[in-house]
Amino acid sequence: MANRIFGKLLGNRKTARRLSDAILKGTLPHALLLVGPRGSGKHTLAMEIVAAANCKNKGDASYPLPCGTCSSCKRIYSGNFPDVSYLEKTSGKATIGVEELREFREDMFLSSTEADFKFYIIEDGDTLTPAAQNALLKVLEEPPKNVHIIMLVSEADKLLSTIKSRTQYVQLELFEYDELLSHTKELSDTAEELSFTAPNRLKTILLSSQGVIGNALSMLDPSKIEALDLKREQIDGFIGVIHKKTPFSKILSELTSLPQKREELKSLFEGIRNAIRDLIAIHVSEDITPIYYLTREDAERTASALNLKRLIRVYDVITAAIDDLDKNAVTSSLLTDVAVKLKT
Repeated sequence: MANRIFGKLLGNRKTARRLSDAILKGTLPHALLLVGPRGSGKHTLAMEIVAAANCKNKGDASYPLPCGTCSSCKRIYSGNFPDVSYLEKTSGKATIGVEELREFREDMFLSSTEADFKFYIIEDGDTLTPAAQNALLKVLEEPPKNVHIIMLVSEADKLLSTIKSRTQYVQLELFEYDELLSHTKELSDTAEELSFTAPNRLKTILLSSQGVIGNALSMLDPSKIEALDLKREQIDGFIGVIHKKTPFSKILSELTSLPQKREELKSLFEGIRNAIRDLIAIHVSEDITPIYYLTREDAERTASALNLKRLIRVYDVITAAIDDLDKNAVTSSLLTDVAVKLKT
């Protein structure tokens, strides 16, 4: 049965109920911070909030919320509603600057065109420069009447504490494996087919999504499944050379064969970290559910050749490398540095 509250949003039922109640009671916070990895449903949740707040049938219990059929809902979903504005990175830029934010902010003080509430959605809010965040802070401290700001962020740690303290934090949930399996079989013909013809391959894809429904659906695109197979080969190849006795030349060769593009390398390192986390868990607990390996037995076979101290050392090295990538480290130099740290 379809959800009657925020029907386009998968999962996150407690969040949906809490926010829909606030909309119906007229207590929706003036600023929301939607937090979750890319593909977790932040944009979908933002649009459900906007549609519900402006839905012409929101007070009628015989309709779902938002109803999806009134003129306001239809225009909001189609991106053709005058009282909803968006701010996002321009093509080729890594950040949203202060001038862009100021122009966006100025519109907030103008009267709405036709709706009771004006909504301002900031995509990739964690890419706002410090100056842009400070410019936003001024309007968060004294918000115009009937204006709501929704920030979508993947990494809340990149925001100023003053921004976070003036917004209501909403964490998007990650899906358990069984939930992912159910949703993807409903939404993807490929998932439904693989569940019968290649269940282990489907499980590999879903585990690689790290609990993010958008990732899972993207990976189930037939054109991307081959790339996922290659990624797992690279992760397994890396795991194969992390023993302390492995010659440095072999470690370096394995590392320098990895992708040089920053985002690809970061995604690969995150996969490696998940695999290492499984192997550490095998050493310390008898009751774990792997997030990379298909079965506990697969993880046990790999973990048996590596001691706990070594695995923790590798985990720390990879975590530091991911942090360095976020700081725009040169990938070729970083890979060499990782190889050196793995040998020492």
